[in-house]
Amino acid sequence: MTKPYRTALSLLLVCLSFLLASKGVYSFIVPRNGALRETRSLFTSFQFEDESPEEPTSNRQAEFQNLEPVQESSIRMERKRKDKETGKKFVSYGDDLWRLRSVMNKLSRRLLDAISDGTPEVEDKVRSQLREIEQQDPELVYEMELKDLQLAKATGKTDDAERHGENAMEARGCIPAFNLEGLWVGKYGHHGYEMINVTYQGDQLIAYKVTGDKNVPKGEITFQVDLSPIKPKAIGSGKMDMPLQPISLTEKAAKKWGTKQLPRYRGLGHVAEPRFSNGQWMEGQLILISQEYFSFAWIPIETQIFFGRPSPELALKMLRENGVSASGGLKAWESPPPIDADVEVLKEFAATCLDLTTEDAEESLEGGAFSCIWHGVDTEECSFQ
Repeated sequence: MTKPYRTALSLLLVCLSFLLASKGVYSFIVPRNGALRETRSLFTSFQFEDESPEEPTSNRQAEFQNLEPVQESSIRMERKRKDKETGKKFVSYGDDLWRLRSVMNKLSRRLLDAISDGTPEVEDKVRSQLREIEQQDPELVYEMELKDLQLAKATGKTDDAERHGENAMEARGCIPAFNLEGLWVGKYGHHGYEMINVTYQGDQLIAYKVTGDKNVPKGEITFQVDLSPIKPKAIGSGKMDMPLQPISLTEKAAKKWGTKQLPRYRGLGHVAEPRFSNGQWMEGQLILISQEYFSFAWIPIETQIFFGRPSPELALKMLRENGVSASGGLKAWESPPPIDADVEVLKEFAATCLDLTTEDAEESLEGGAFSCIWHGVDTEECSFQ
């Protein structure tokens, strides 16, 4: 499969958001951090490492030969430059972050000792070191900037509020839990593999079902997680409002996933009886395994589902099998409609592209279509308490 062909598939998924909206399914977002990867991974069952040109095997595939790359706009290039600069400010997810927090804990204890001993010189030195290191932890910076933002608004300091708001969003963009938007696939027990779409409303992560089952159908929320670092204090609040401690992995599991700890967040999981009756929410946890995988656990029923990114071909296959296709036959297009064309025209064009492309995409699936999906039952490292 040629590189232009794979790029076209990724772009097609963006167009399909129009279709999903018209079918009553929430539209999805293609994450800017490269979720639809072109590199080979556990979650992609296709041979992408061979970049040598191929002869077109059909008129359809010939359309993707010798395509010129789309030139990036100045706005996009500037955004990518800013994202790169912002990323340098913070320690990346993984063991580097855990080591940084360990150092912060040690400095915090030294600061308390200096205050207790009445040694202001030591206190000032340690406080300065701690303040410098804290600026490298994106979650901590996000929390501090939000608090400063609230204070600035309360005191009418508009300029300060704007500055703290910008700083908060910079830090937020470097927190893995806020970079899960888009399509994921997981195995829902005997229901089989299902696709979800992760979106955000403020600091609330919401996962909608793109494909569903007889209990919780497509278009409904399967789980949600409040990621806000600042929780409102309520009477009677206690242990349930405290942040969850990361899961410490065994040496074998840490080697497998490249990190010694897995952060987790409290959430609510949706369950229901057949025909979406007697629906209810129950305690749950979002567990970040890596930038490639996460899981959500429904605590009372001891059920955990692992999610990974689908390849473009697999996403098209699942959407096609769940009723996202053109209606009333295919229309012949001499050329694509302009980007500012009527939404209905763009929907029709996307539907036609889907029907034509899926036939070629499914030919690329080797073996079982879901053979590349890891669902957490193959190794002892896959279950977390």
